[in-house]
Amino acid sequence: MNRFLKPLLPLLLAATAVSCIKTPELEEEESPSTIAQVQDSLSEAWGSADPLTMSPNDFLLQQTYRKIETGEDRMLLQEGITISKKEERTNDWLYTYLYQTETLTSDGNTQQSTREDHRTVTKAEPAMEVFTRGQKLKGEISPMADDLQMSLGFERLIGLAYACQLTDEQKKICTENLGYDSCEVKCFNLQVSEEMRPAPDLMKAQTNCGGLANCTMKVKTVSFDWAAYYKKGETTEKQKVNYSISITPDLPFFSRVTDYCYRALAQAGSQKALVTVCTRMKNYKAGGT
Repeated sequence: MNRFLKPLLPLLLAATAVSCIKTPELEEEESPSTIAQVQDSLSEAWGSADPLTMSPNDFLLQQTYRKIETGEDRMLLQEGITISKKEERTNDWLYTYLYQTETLTSDGNTQQSTREDHRTVTKAEPAMEVFTRGQKLKGEISPMADDLQMSLGFERLIGLAYACQLTDEQKKICTENLGYDSCEVKCFNLQVSEEMRPAPDLMKAQTNCGGLANCTMKVKTVSFDWAAYYKKGETTEKQKVNYSISITPDLPFFSRVTDYCYRALAQAGSQKALVTVCTRMKNYKAGGT
């Protein structure tokens, strides 16, 4: 069995792909990274976490920021995810989430939304049915939840784990929808780093600091460059994106991903600018506290 799947087999993949895309001020030098290398690095960073540790009233707060070139971070999206129900069924557990969002509109106002979402965790492994959105070919820079689809941290991890290959469906989109002769993706410049970080301020305000000893957490960050090649006749277009994901083994399954970022060139008026979009965990509170 693939070494990536062993420690992550608390999960059943309903789909395998990545969401959102980006293209950065990336290094020109490209050191190829295989899908196995990317998956192994993500697996090691994630470690072992049981999806059944998710419990009613667990709460997660995330904020998504965008930065253009060297400008200031601008918050685009705030997401509050509360586990409202955990129901046992014959072969699985059904989780119900209350998903609340607040987005910043183009005119500077905010728009709020609340709805329910669901995930299942099978009893056999236990394994989680994972919702992952398809990788956007020729897509635009956008917040993770610009379509108001809830994404759990683990689902973002799985999306990155399969980012370095195209599915048959994506190849079909390339030729039939986008009109190219062929499309190809490759990954480069895989890097892994580790550091100790202070807890987010809202977690520090809790009496137990969200379960973090000394209000600090060990964080591993995995980053790599992703490139897509669009071929038509003698012409090949290239799109390049840098992804990074930060994970702490000091928090449970629900809140283990602390940061998810991507960096790419995006159209800004008549020119292209380097845009960085990051989703950051701002608070986690266990339901029993």
